[in-house]
Amino acid sequence: SIIDKYIAAVGGAQKVAAFTSFTGAGTYRGYDDSEETPLEVAMTSIGQYYTDGHPASGPHITTFDGRQAWYNAPPTDRPFPFIALTGVEMDGLKLQSQLFFPAQIKGALRNWRTGFGTEINDRRVNVVQGNLGTGGIATLAFDAETGLLVRMLRYGPSPVGRIVTRVDYTDYREVGNTGVKMPFKWTMSWLDGRNVYSLMNVQANPRIDAARFAKPAAR
Repeated sequence: SIIDKYIAAVGGAQKVAAFTSFTGAGTYRGYDDSEETPLEVAMTSIGQYYTDGHPASGPHITTFDGRQAWYNAPPTDRPFPFIALTGVEMDGLKLQSQLFFPAQIKGALRNWRTGFGTEINDRRVNVVQGNLGTGGIATLAFDAETGLLVRMLRYGPSPVGRIVTRVDYTDYREVGNTGVKMPFKWTMSWLDGRNVYSLMNVQANPRIDAARFAKPAAR
């Protein structure tokens, strides 16, 4: 299948099954930032998620501990001290984490179906689609030649219609000596914004304190 080809392309079933968490450091650039700034990342195969970007205005932190998800940003960039992410947004955050762990992909969505092949950046891609638990839909596009995941599109309802979040994956590299490849760069785009995340240093399978994924501390 398309997903089996992806698993083989990034290291094979046995190796990806042993890859269950990572931490990383690199750079972050938000849609209105003039330059790249420091980034810290931590994720686990069960969907826990942590990103902390440090633009000039102050830290932008997103967390998901497996039950609750939060977004915290400086007063100049946020309408409230904390924004709780729920429903499709929370499920989408969990999916974004799980997609870094290929062994989890088949169980991350329900009602899988194969879509029509298309092209992204002049390369043929194979497309599959599935449902999130809260009713959203996610579409995954894999390079037809290399088998690598190149794009995720997530669709969710809103009061003003369907919202689309897109994540493009590039710069696949091996993580340490695990034999597993993952994207070291991803670009997230939505209706009126775009964030670019680039990793330079990644540690595979570290022990991560659960507090890392909890609600960010108030500032």
